[in-house]
Amino acid sequence: MELSRATVFCPGHISGYFRPVADESSSCQGSIGAGLVISEGVRVTAVKSSVPSVKVFQTDRYGVPVLISESSPVIMDLMSFMQVNASVETNCHLPVGSGYGMSAAAILGTVHALNTLYNLNLTPRECAWIAHNTEVLHKSGLGDVSACQGGGYVIRHSPGPDGEIVRGMDLRPVYALTMGPIKTSSVLSSPDMADRISGAYPETSPKNLDEIMRLSREFAEKSGLIPDEIRPVLSACDDRKIPASMTMLGCGVFAIGKEAEPVLKRFGRVYRLAISPGGPVILSGERSS
Repeated sequence: MELSRATVFCPGHISGYFRPVADESSSCQGSIGAGLVISEGVRVTAVKSSVPSVKVFQTDRYGVPVLISESSPVIMDLMSFMQVNASVETNCHLPVGSGYGMSAAAILGTVHALNTLYNLNLTPRECAWIAHNTEVLHKSGLGDVSACQGGGYVIRHSPGPDGEIVRGMDLRPVYALTMGPIKTSSVLSSPDMADRISGAYPETSPKNLDEIMRLSREFAEKSGLIPDEIRPVLSACDDRKIPASMTMLGCGVFAIGKEAEPVLKRFGRVYRLAISPGGPVILSGERSS
């Protein structure tokens, strides 16, 4: 029997530092940089339907799904490109537009869900490329899809899903705090900001998570991206010698180690995360009766 429903989970990604890479060929557009693939992400459920539709849910602090949008131009365009129709629901716990890669996770998760639902026989690499090109086209991000196709902390030396990507694991907990969103497209579209980001990009490559955190903080400071709202949070982490930096691109902070939790809690709601060991996972496929 054919599937009538498919559910996929895709992890999110916190970018520590990045640099856009533009090329005349869209397949080479994207970014390089480093960050963490995280245990929280987006759960996507796709149900066969003659009419395409999208609903976006975010769970509240009590775990109750709350409808935050009844449309998604990105996912609607994605279905049109893949030439399939479905009723798609995405559900995340972390806030959208706050530097957790939720947009990329929703796009990549949807591609995998549609691929499973309609038995399109796309490889994971092909799914990643479809999601990456969709994200670049809509300027919702440049490198999160490339990171989210696998797990670990990630150093991307060249752009795109086929780029040179180094991954490693670290079992220390990750804590994050969000004070608001930053519209990624507004940053990516600013020539002045692009120059500052390029000038702040690290000249050395990190060998482990501690070096990623150090270089991320240096990048955040040099680029001038740090909002005033999170400056006291970073200072409090510095006082305790806790590795911390800005979530790119969001008005928030991520920090490493159990000592970070009580410090961040002084400033608001804290999310306890971990580095994800892998990328998208097919959770279920329900067959037609």
